[in-house]
Amino acid sequence: MRLTTDEISNIKQSVLALDASADVYLFGSRIDDALRGGDIDLLIKSEIIQKRDLRTIRQRFFDVFGEQKMDLLLDGGDTNNAFINMIKPKSIKL
Repeated sequence: MRLTTDEISNIKQSVLALDASADVYLFGSRIDDALRGGDIDLLIKSEIIQKRDLRTIRQRFFDVFGEQKMDLLLDGGDTNNAFINMIKPKSIKL
């Protein structure tokens, strides 16, 4: 996994501040240590966090680590999203 412990901590703290029962998963190229570069792809599973909250999570990360390409996907558990179902088996829980 190509995230530092500080980056993981920041992401988890930002998400859990909004929903203490949320789960955060990393997916995409950053899960492969053999690759380089790539954006930070995160799946946030929460029934409380709203799409507007994703901006706050992203900004808290940028305030500490600078702007980076970050894609945040929200799984509210209320839909059967084919993309989420495809990425979940390969994702890593932070």
